[in-house]
Amino acid sequence: MAYYEKLPIVLLSELASGREDSYNCRIAAWLLRHLGEQVSAEEIARACFVSKSAVSRFCREVGLEDFYALREMLATAGKHFERLGDTDVASQSARVASLGAESMLLAGNTIDTAALDCLAREIATAPRIACFGLLKAQAAALNLQCDLTMLGKQAFTKIAFREQMEYLKNAGSDDLIVVFSCRGMYFDYDLPGEARNTQAKLWMVTGNRSRTATQKKPLLQGVITFESRLDFASHPYQLMAAAGILAQRAAIAISALPA
Repeated sequence: MAYYEKLPIVLLSELASGREDSYNCRIAAWLLRHLGEQVSAEEIARACFVSKSAVSRFCREVGLEDFYALREMLATAGKHFERLGDTDVASQSARVASLGAESMLLAGNTIDTAALDCLAREIATAPRIACFGLLKAQAAALNLQCDLTMLGKQAFTKIAFREQMEYLKNAGSDDLIVVFSCRGMYFDYDLPGEARNTQAKLWMVTGNRSRTATQKKPLLQGVITFESRLDFASHPYQLMAAAGILAQRAAIAISALPA
């Protein structure tokens, strides 16, 4: 599975979290239609009916250093999609469902149970909890947020990349943050220094067991892994399965707390 580059992540998360008629959403939508192209600030401003200063402000607000950083990323960015065969609709539907189910079973049968229960106990006693993921991985974060809320543990999530970075920058030692990342690349997306220096307790849930660098990142308190083909059919279904299993273990840990 080809990984998503930073710019599509930033642009898609901005579209998902902003108002459709806002300047930022108009700029993000236009840029997504022009990935891989060389453009100028004037061209973006003219096409989106905004000023050049609005384009510069957009770059800062979505977490990019400046327009030059945006222009460089845009010129090299691409779109990735994995097709699962060219058969008739019934066969293709069955294949997509079958591969998704197989990937979830693989995750459930191979998940690191010791790390899973360790995080469940952390969740049971954590004063504040946040669940993050980028693009498809955000589905798992939203699922865990919902389940924990139903268990009486208020959890937060942010969809926009810039809002996740802001949360990381301001988090303290009472914050527990669970990050879902299929390939374990969440912290490879050129995070701001303030976000990398967060004081929060950070856990990652990932299907990339071979990524030893992830295990060694000093800002991570723990990592939950499972076996994965790391392909299009597995993502985000394996992460969603892991989030569901984690919620079940958290329910047991919460019920074991002294009354």
